[in-house]
Amino acid sequence: MRNACGPRMPSLATLLLLLLIPEGGCERIIGGDTVVPHSRRYMALLNLSSNNFCAGALIAKNWVLTAAHCNMGKRSKVILGAHSINKEPEQQIFTVKKAFPYPCFDKYTLEGDLQLVRLKKKATINRNVAILHLPKKGDDVKPGTRCRVAGWGRFDNKSSSSDTLREVNITVIDRKICNDAKHYNFNPVIGLNMICAGDLRGGKDSCNQLYSSGYAKLK
Repeated sequence: MRNACGPRMPSLATLLLLLLIPEGGCERIIGGDTVVPHSRRYMALLNLSSNNFCAGALIAKNWVLTAAHCNMGKRSKVILGAHSINKEPEQQIFTVKKAFPYPCFDKYTLEGDLQLVRLKKKATINRNVAILHLPKKGDDVKPGTRCRVAGWGRFDNKSSSSDTLREVNITVIDRKICNDAKHYNFNPVIGLNMICAGDLRGGKDSCNQLYSSGYAKLK
């Protein structure tokens, strides 16, 4: 029988959840800047519990794509139109109808860290909320491709978490480089179903346990 959870090529050329795993847990948008308020209208803030957040992307009026490690509970809320984690008049707040974590998600390596969240009601598309349309076909993202990653994480190694949405531009790096002895040294192994991205000079990165982020390919 074929293993349904075997290695696969990345299937999202435009939107990719962050699968790069650092040594040790953290939640950061390193070397980035605060975005212009409501300029990333597809971003979704997931309020899992008190002081426990994740981020995702609105891919349909009642569907959000996020990370499987974000544990959606009965009291979890999805907030659209958010620039700040604090209450804003532009925000649309939704309860969750059902969450669908990827069945092949590995909680130890974080491979397959994908989850679809269905909202109980449809979002209102306006100047603060928009859908991020996924590509119709999947291609591997080539090394050297410039992307952006956004979220509400820390913006340096010592800061507290950012109250406002931040983003950083990063570059996709060849898996061979990421796996070599100077970098991850195969711990973890960056396989064909993962993407390695950042800045080889350091200072630009994102890693997360609580605040998941999305890659958007820069055109």
